[in-house]
Amino acid sequence: MRKVIGKIHLWLSMLVGIFIVLIGITGSLLVFEPELNHLIHPNLFKVTERKIVTYQQALETVTNSYPKGEIQRVYTPNEPEAKGVYLFRLKEGEEQRSIFVDPGTGQINGTLGDKTLFNIILDFHRSLLMKDFKGENIVGIIGILFFFITLSGIYLWWPGLKKWKNGFKMRRNKNVFVKKYDLHKVLGAVSIPFLMIVSLTGALFIYDETIFGWFGGKAKVTLLEENLISKPLPTGKLPLDLLLSKAEKEVPKGTITQIRMPEKMDQGMAEGAVEIRLSRSYDPGDGNIRVWIDQYNGKIVGKLDPKINSGLLYQIWHHPLHTGTFGGIFTKILYAIGGLTPTILMLTGTYMWWFKKKNKRKQKKRAVQAA
Repeated sequence: MRKVIGKIHLWLSMLVGIFIVLIGITGSLLVFEPELNHLIHPNLFKVTERKIVTYQQALETVTNSYPKGEIQRVYTPNEPEAKGVYLFRLKEGEEQRSIFVDPGTGQINGTLGDKTLFNIILDFHRSLLMKDFKGENIVGIIGILFFFITLSGIYLWWPGLKKWKNGFKMRRNKNVFVKKYDLHKVLGAVSIPFLMIVSLTGALFIYDETIFGWFGGKAKVTLLEENLISKPLPTGKLPLDLLLSKAEKEVPKGTITQIRMPEKMDQGMAEGAVEIRLSRSYDPGDGNIRVWIDQYNGKIVGKLDPKINSGLLYQIWHHPLHTGTFGGIFTKILYAIGGLTPTILMLTGTYMWWFKKKNKRKQKKRAVQAA
């Protein structure tokens, strides 16, 4: 049995190992994307110290600057990605833009487009730069295979209950193979919780409904879309600030982190409501409460709150568990380091495979010469 599991572990690793390594390295970089973006583009995060302009004023500035653009999201200064400024995600044709607005002046600090370094890294991490070839599905399958590689690694590593300490022992030995073997064994054992979490949560981004369905469950709690609409009025849309104040009244002690604007609908179709995300008390991510508001009359048309709706645990924890944001800077550092462990495991594992293969060749050669 152990030999079969060993073969499975080896060949799965050989099949997708290089992709796991690259996805891990890009993941480590993405953990600190907000901080690195702030370091690389400090001018984008300029904040003038004066009375903060309203969201509506900032929205109008962006709308006037990009009349053909469609604003999709607004990140508030409280959101980690925004780091103190208003951050707008805008779609203009096929291009996506991130627009940074100084909350003190209401002026645009600058923009980042699709082809920036971190957007390319993110695209690789999510789809191996193969969006048009179902790259996200391929990455999801790699996540599932990585999960099984980790499970098989646990089986191969486990030394038994009485000798469990041996599983964490690095022997003092000059033999290179022994050193590589022990490093592979110990590093793999220490990183097991991390590797299982990131591999499974990565696969769930694509296949969560399928996997939950195997166990008769549903991945997400959703509201009926026909209820999450705005009914046009002659008076027009309400200012964004008024909608935000209504959300804050609906969620006492809540901090607004993100606003998701409804998509532009074709003529004759119902217009969607504005989705506002808020954090209240401990939030592992950035917005554990969602409120939908009619853009015209300001009425609450939908709400998801973990204190009211059961079954939100997965939705709230899925992204934070995958990215390491749930514990602040400490878990982010651990995740950044953890993303590099597949590289070391692959290098040590490849060396052990090559070493054994070389020894088998030598043994065969000796056997032939002896005959």
